[in-house]
Amino acid sequence: MAHTSTQSPAPAGMTLDDDVAIVTIQNPPLNLLDNETKELLFDIFRSLRRHDDVRAVLLHASGTKAFSAGADITEFPQRIADDNALEVARNGHRLITAIRECGHPTVSVADGVAFGAGLEVMLATDFRLATARATFALPEVTRGVFPGNGGTQLLPRIVGSARALDLMLSGSPIDASEALRIGLITRIVAAEEPTEAALRFARRLAGLPAPAVASIRALVRTAVEEPLESGLSKEAGLFAQVFRTDEVLEGVEAFGDKRAPDFRHVATERHPPVFDSAEVPDVFVETSSTPPSTH
Repeated sequence: MAHTSTQSPAPAGMTLDDDVAIVTIQNPPLNLLDNETKELLFDIFRSLRRHDDVRAVLLHASGTKAFSAGADITEFPQRIADDNALEVARNGHRLITAIRECGHPTVSVADGVAFGAGLEVMLATDFRLATARATFALPEVTRGVFPGNGGTQLLPRIVGSARALDLMLSGSPIDASEALRIGLITRIVAAEEPTEAALRFARRLAGLPAPAVASIRALVRTAVEEPLESGLSKEAGLFAQVFRTDEVLEGVEAFGDKRAPDFRHVATERHPPVFDSAEVPDVFVETSSTPPSTH
């Protein structure tokens, strides 16, 4: 009798839903972020910069037990033996940088646990949604280490230094309501269809004017990472760039026509650059000491 072999699916993959890219972690039962899964996610998010037809990205995980329970601890002994912790950390940083700089607004949704590296991956996204049964933790300190996939840098920027220290030094999990209260997640969605709810949210983002969205994302990052003077200078430069795009004409015409704007189908000829790392060209740096006029 012949036996048919079945190959397990890759631990991470991507599909397209119109102009929304759906990235799935599918490494059951806990969706651990082992080396292979992280490498696949890196490749996917890096490739998204070349997807001109994508306008938003949704990151979710298969199953209801875990978004991701974090790193695969069974890999730790080999890391210790190979003495390659620096390389492992840098690979984790490559992943969160690829997510943050994929060129599109990003949404993640957790159903179940989001621990360790799993939570750090969520921290790299613009919007973090969760069901009421989701729980969050950075328990690395209980294993003798600390969050090494960007958690020590991303978490304080999101919840503040005091709460970040509390989460990382206690290692204790918090529930979705507490995560919402401190700003770790941005909203709670129904447990019956969390991915569909997150997809609706991502579709709404995809329908917004792309130049304005790209600029807002870059400027908000500047606001928490750079001095106010630098941020205001970049804001003025990007505002001038965006104001020359056809999306603005569509928005004004739609207002006059008393209809909803259709930004998806605007044939834009003069998009501003997409700044995902809050690095704005020198042309946007104010050289005059005269305060900019208000608008």
